[in-house]
Amino acid sequence: MKNIKKRLGDMLVEKNIITEEQLSEALKQQKLRKQRLGKVLVDLNFVTEKAILKILSEQLGIPIMDISTTIIEEDVARLIDPDFARDKLIVPLMIDGDKLIVGMADPLDVFSIEKLETSIKMPIEVVICPEMQITSAITALYGAINPTVSALVSEAELQSEQEQLDKMDAEVIELIGRGEESDPVVKLVSEVIKEAAAKRASDIHVEPTEKGLIIRFRIDGVLIHSLDIDLKLQNRFIARIKVIAGMDISEKRLPQDGRMQIKFEKTVIDIRVSSLPIVWGEKIVMRLLDRSSVQIGIDTIGFSPENLEYFKKALKSPNGIILVTGPTGSGKTSTLYAGLNLIKSPEINIVTVENPVEYRLSLINQVQIRPEIEYSFATALRAILRQDPDVIMVGEIRDIETAQIAIESALTGHLVLSTLHTNDAASTITRFLEMGVQPFLLTSTIIAIVAQRLVRKICPHCKTEYKPDEDLLKTLKVPQNKYKFYIGAGCQSCFNTGYRGRTAIQEILVISDEIRHKIFEGRSTEEIRMAAKMTGMKTMRFDGLAKAIMGHTTLAEVLRMTKADD
Repeated sequence: MKNIKKRLGDMLVEKNIITEEQLSEALKQQKLRKQRLGKVLVDLNFVTEKAILKILSEQLGIPIMDISTTIIEEDVARLIDPDFARDKLIVPLMIDGDKLIVGMADPLDVFSIEKLETSIKMPIEVVICPEMQITSAITALYGAINPTVSALVSEAELQSEQEQLDKMDAEVIELIGRGEESDPVVKLVSEVIKEAAAKRASDIHVEPTEKGLIIRFRIDGVLIHSLDIDLKLQNRFIARIKVIAGMDISEKRLPQDGRMQIKFEKTVIDIRVSSLPIVWGEKIVMRLLDRSSVQIGIDTIGFSPENLEYFKKALKSPNGIILVTGPTGSGKTSTLYAGLNLIKSPEINIVTVENPVEYRLSLINQVQIRPEIEYSFATALRAILRQDPDVIMVGEIRDIETAQIAIESALTGHLVLSTLHTNDAASTITRFLEMGVQPFLLTSTIIAIVAQRLVRKICPHCKTEYKPDEDLLKTLKVPQNKYKFYIGAGCQSCFNTGYRGRTAIQEILVISDEIRHKIFEGRSTEEIRMAAKMTGMKTMRFDGLAKAIMGHTTLAEVLRMTKADD
């Protein structure tokens, strides 16, 4: 193997495959995500995996090998521990003389190579392989299901039903007081959470049924079935979650909230836990908040070039209100964080009011509201105005009191960013008027309104060109045979969904003189929307179709997440 004279990022820039700006953004994301640079670059759609493999091959003098049809002998497969293979994405291929040939997606991981050489006591020779081929080979050799989880379920179920009945009354004390490392249910809960984190899940749903628990992970906005747990383990599994979340496990009749933290691959993940009594028991939902995965770079959110310019221009305003709207889970907070990270500096005082503070940001003063002690958005805002702020972010405007303080803040020289639950940009104006805000206050303060949705991105590893159904094209008003469209065929990398990651689609309503006039006159939402389109606003449906044409998402996703334009 050659000595590495240049870093991968520098080589890609030198070959004009990526720009300096893209490398800088990827390095920031790499630091946050704690992933290899190549994977971050591919996830951000800055470069293809094929281009990275070619550069690595040239730089390291290691050949690229297609292993899609390679037959791997069982005795070769047994040389590497399955968990090590999955964790390091390294697959044994063949023995050549006294050497083991292995395929790797990241041949720069010399520590894993050295560790493997030490464990098997024979020299290693590396070939570079596409990640999808490696994951497929590992699945074929060792199976797709996490063996640790499977083994723990079996171990837990081996305990007799009578033993479970005997322990029922003492269950609370036992789960808290005994040595946790020996309890299979304790380890099972831990492994389920870790597996969800490994699969980039945003939520874990633990759902009681007549026959037991169903575990589902929400990945890229869609729930995917993961595991079934027998009825006899249900109470202990849920009790364990409630214990580590700091909840009252003796209370099963009322909803509860709790929190926990886990460390996964050097990253601390905050988990918000919610319980809800249902017919078959208590349903638990765990929201995973990985601080390293938050998209804080403005270029990673998904703005089109035109919308990005609108948003950046609005952020440069010395005062006024910028709103990001959409339903829960549409990425509003990430967009606001990205905006704050763009404008933050030691020269300005930025204060946020959030419920909860999901991700901690440098150079920004973040305030957590506490409704249980009557510390509301409005109360916190009044206190913040005495802290000499330049920029204020309000997590959500949900009542007239908060709206009025936000407007007063904008009128007194502050830039205010906030969110609102409305379906599109134009209906945000109507929502404020329904709250009781006077039209002249809106025309004096609102700068821009960003309406947003998240659509799933096509998996880059199994992206395939296809011809859409004619009826679908007619529904979306897209000319036939004019553009190329793509879908994901499904692979191990995307859990056979065809999608990996999400990107935002937006519409930005910039408050022009004409729109101010219509707001002041109390015109309808539809009239404001039509005026915005006449002055250049591109709708979410338009933005989504543009991203589908560029190959970022599918037409089906656009149809699922947007409504038709008039």
